[in-house]
Amino acid sequence: MNDKNIIIGTAGHIDHGKTTLIKALTGADTDRLQQEKERGISIELGFTSFELSNQHQVGIIDVPGHEKFIKNMLAGAAGVDLAILVVAADEGMMPQSKEHLAILDLLGVKHGVVALSKSDKVDEEWQELVIEDTREKLKGSFLENAEIIPISAVEKEGIDSLKLELNKIIEKISTKETENNTYFPIDRVFTLKGFGTIVTGTLFRGVIEVEDELELYPQSKKIRVRSLQVHNDQVQKVYPGQRVGINISGIDKDELQRGDVLAKINSLFKTKYFEAKMKMLKDLNFVLKNGDQIRFHIGSKEIIGRVYIYDKRELFPGEEAYVQFTLEGEIAAYLGEKFVIRRHSPMDLIGGGRIIIVDPPPRKRNEQQITRMLQKIEAGDWEEKIEIFINSKKHESASMEYLLKKSSLKETELKNILKQLKTAEKIICLKETKNSLWIHIDTFTEVEAQILDFVASYHQNNHLEPGISKEELRSKIKFNFDNQEFNQIIKILVSKNIIKEKENTVALFDFEINFTEAEKELKNKIIEKFKNNLYSPPSPAELKEELNIDQQKEEKFNSIINYLIFNEHLIRLNNQILIHSQAVDRSRKLLQNYLNENSEIELGEFRDLIESSRKYALALLEKFENDRLIKKIGDKRVLF
Repeated sequence: MNDKNIIIGTAGHIDHGKTTLIKALTGADTDRLQQEKERGISIELGFTSFELSNQHQVGIIDVPGHEKFIKNMLAGAAGVDLAILVVAADEGMMPQSKEHLAILDLLGVKHGVVALSKSDKVDEEWQELVIEDTREKLKGSFLENAEIIPISAVEKEGIDSLKLELNKIIEKISTKETENNTYFPIDRVFTLKGFGTIVTGTLFRGVIEVEDELELYPQSKKIRVRSLQVHNDQVQKVYPGQRVGINISGIDKDELQRGDVLAKINSLFKTKYFEAKMKMLKDLNFVLKNGDQIRFHIGSKEIIGRVYIYDKRELFPGEEAYVQFTLEGEIAAYLGEKFVIRRHSPMDLIGGGRIIIVDPPPRKRNEQQITRMLQKIEAGDWEEKIEIFINSKKHESASMEYLLKKSSLKETELKNILKQLKTAEKIICLKETKNSLWIHIDTFTEVEAQILDFVASYHQNNHLEPGISKEELRSKIKFNFDNQEFNQIIKILVSKNIIKEKENTVALFDFEINFTEAEKELKNKIIEKFKNNLYSPPSPAELKEELNIDQQKEEKFNSIINYLIFNEHLIRLNNQILIHSQAVDRSRKLLQNYLNENSEIELGEFRDLIESSRKYALALLEKFENDRLIKKIGDKRVLF
């Protein structure tokens, strides 16, 4: 496999000789429709390949030049690495030449050459004038310093010089990254007898192998790769920058269309909403207004939508702004992907840019704040981007899966960034799993404040209660945390001595109940009853009867019992029995001493050791097992 996979795209006005040039370079005729043959123009995208002298096997796309088929040109240009702008020597730069050049600029194409076609039809003086005029019109574009090579595709003049220049340019193009998530925009769909459904396109990111399972967006359907073809050859694996034909199973041709995307399963959002930075072309007689309907082109997709301009009501030629696109249907894209927009009608090219946020949350119309955030994401490093994505979740956690979709980073890259942000105390992990969950420190601070407010308020209104139940507290705060996430927040606050938690009850760390004299007397009587009956404690019902607790005093009695449990004066065994803490401490010491001298103990032996009944002895042994003091082996217990 060659480590460079280059796609060359032609560009230029109708009838300037793009298809003829490709035939001269490759020997292949890319006009594949009968209509194209009859009309002598390219309507659909044409594809072929050829090998340059430096062993680079390159794909070449013939894009249509006619203004009616500009959307087809956009579908093909999205994956181009290097452009050949074809300008006829007898006509010079024409409207579609300029439009194609603008599209390539907007899509971020950095490399190219100008082929001055039909040079055999003009004299040398005229040719020099056209070259000078072309050079002037290329100023400010990516082709400003490109070579202009006179050719005659029919006479094969200048073709070798053009190939030599292509070789030089390709040597400067960097090898593409192969470890990113797979992203393959589909630009053609057809069926082949004996094979079934075939899709073609340029692989933007990642790799694809035979038997891979991929997801089709926006349909969210799983497909299987049956076979792969590059430059008419069957291959087992394809790489970024290659023109690829994929034979797929799991879906019918009628369910597919140009602009759909094949990608790694669950790696992309499908959405109608994108935030981006876009720039208007300079040479326009048009002002873009807030809410205007537009044609949005991304990858190989064209879709109708509306554009909403932040901080401005309209955008003039040459200006740029942060915007939100609202599309008529869902599509899939990734952060940093380039797009082009055209007017809805007439379908003139007006500008383009890069995606900054895929599937943004609903926004309050604080446009200056949104603009500042988009500026930070655009200009910031990946740590800053990920921090913003986590912080923007506000009332819920950001999962690893969510952040991978949001950023399109590799999993290893994202894990390293999360580790760095955690070390810097900018984010907090609420769940340490493969799909880990994260919140921003600002969110944590807000949650902490709400928790403290609610707990303090509960103490004020329920002075005999040891605290608020954890589940009630979770229901009060304005955050969407599940039990596990909320438990982790409570655990962190407990570790900082901000709150205390016992028996799923939460209190402020320094909270103490201020008993009235009558309440103190009742509390002391309850404690005395348990102390006097260490191994045969009364049940709450028996205690109420012994202490003459009527219905009027029952709530106060229950609150004091809860207080004693929370502060570990009383210990709950097997969710039923209450026993004084002295009984537990004494039993633990007796058990440890016994097992230090003897290797094991049975239930009956422990019952006799503490001089209690089987019921309480068994409940205590189960507690010590849960505390990992002992473990049960058959009918015996041994030290853990």
